[in-house]
Amino acid sequence: MSSIRALLGLGVTLLLCPTRAVAQERFFPAVKSFELPEASPRAYGLVGRVLSIRRGESRFGAEQEGEAILGENFPVVALKRGPRPIVLGIGSQAYGRFSLDDSKSALISMDWVAGLNTTAVLGVWALTLQLYHESSHLGDEYANDFGAGRLDWTREVVAGWASYGPGDLRITGGASYVLHDGLNLPRTGAALGIDFHGNRHRRYTRIVQPVIGLYTEAISATRWRLSTSAKLGVAFVGERGPRLGVGLIAHDGLSTQRQFFREESQYIGLELRVDL
Repeated sequence: MSSIRALLGLGVTLLLCPTRAVAQERFFPAVKSFELPEASPRAYGLVGRVLSIRRGESRFGAEQEGEAILGENFPVVALKRGPRPIVLGIGSQAYGRFSLDDSKSALISMDWVAGLNTTAVLGVWALTLQLYHESSHLGDEYANDFGAGRLDWTREVVAGWASYGPGDLRITGGASYVLHDGLNLPRTGAALGIDFHGNRHRRYTRIVQPVIGLYTEAISATRWRLSTSAKLGVAFVGERGPRLGVGLIAHDGLSTQRQFFREESQYIGLELRVDL
């Protein structure tokens, strides 16, 4: 974990640097932060999901569950300015899954991610390199109720993303390699996302835009078994303030909870998302 800690320390140092007038364009630049594809189960922002589990990966089985996601990537420093900037960002995310059918709304699992990312915007192309730490934990109530033990899902990962978006359509491909793995599993992975953002329509003070997303991923740790997610929704974009999105989501494949990464999961649900 030393490399992650060193890089996070660099990010904190940059955050604490004095922002003199001459440096205001370089520090905290006004550029869009790195985002995962729309239908990715992993997301940035403030996200709430209500899920109807058709094939449950945990011992709760098929039921109603909720998922709460809180996190964001922030552009911190522009390594290169201009129309094709290169930006260093820092971010963290927390993912919690809860049983809504359980009388105590038991926490099933909690996943954590923190790291750095560097993005180069090259016209219709965007290239991103990520270095992040990921860990996963069982909820205390779940562990107590079922006598379950935590898997040591502790990882340091380097990932690369290439995104091509000439217009309403954006295609994103990614590949990853695990530098350190607490379970000593095979270390490579790949993902592909396709996003469509339709024509914008003004409604009062906000712009309404339809959003369609398809995302699939696989890792060598599960013998490249494909998991596919889809999203159909609308985004509300104001001249100022956060972007609000509402959508129907679906997933079929392996669990998105790292504690159950070998287990099959299938759900449909509703997502409310605020990009911070």
